Amino acid sequence: MFRNHSFNRVLRITGALAVLMLLLAACAAPAAVTPTAVTPTDGLPTVAPTDAPPPAAQSPELTANLNGLAQGLTAQVIAAVPPTTDGPYWEALPEHTRLDLSGYPIGEHLMKPQIFIYPLDELAAANQGAGQIAADLQTLLQTQQVGKNLPFLPLFNASQVMHAQVQFLDFKNGQGVRFVTQFDQAPLPINNHELIYTFQGLTSDGKYYVAALLPVNLAGLPADETITGQESPEFVSDFLKYLETTVSLIDAQPASAFTPDLSALDALVQSIEIK
Repeated sequence: MFRNHSFNRVLRITGALAVLMLLLAACAAPAAVTPTAVTPTDGLPTVAPTDAPPPAAQSPELTANLNGLAQGLTAQVIAAVPPTTDGPYWEALPEHTRLDLSGYPIGEHLMKPQIFIYPLDELAAANQGAGQIAADLQTLLQTQQVGKNLPFLPLFNASQVMHAQVQFLDFKNGQGVRFVTQFDQAPLPINNHELIYTFQGLTSDGKYYVAALLPVNLAGLPADETITGQESPEFVSDFLKYLETTVSLIDAQPASAFTPDLSALDALVQSIEIK
């Protein structure tokens, strides 16, 4: 009796354990998973496309040896001015860079000492006249045949009265022409308030037009454009003859007769590099 009772008890315990193990096994079984399609990426992350615009082109940089003619250069990007039917023609230009020279030796002058860098391939689209000037400069540099007027930027609401001291110069990554000139809207004396040295050049890669505008003085010229009545008889009777005589006088002067010395200005523009 004792043995049968013990055996039945063992059976009940064993059965209970078996049921418990089945329950535990059922709880531990993984849930059913629905398969999904996976697109192979070859290990690369997937990036959502965007409509962000491409980065803007960087403005050109100019380096130069100021040669003691100025204390520094300050660059400024000038916003594009689109052509309009009623706006001043000389203001329509593409975005370009202007560099202002600080500490220049001539302060009292109609013009400021500045250097301009224009994107060559955008000039004609922004201003037909500016595009023609660039084309004329390219032709001039190839032929070196100086005509009545020389290519000049920036555009002014005035006419190139004369040019003198013309020389062709190379700079670090291009070539150009330098000369002394004056712009006016009426017959006025050639004078130290308006006389400028300019360099007009093109980079060798055809990307940029560089224009330097630097005031100069020459001893013996009137201080400014005021007509005093003391001008030469030619100025009144034959203005073209007056200009011819004055240009001959300016051409005959050595570089050191000018302030600043033209040789120092030449050295400055020859050191220009545009990147």
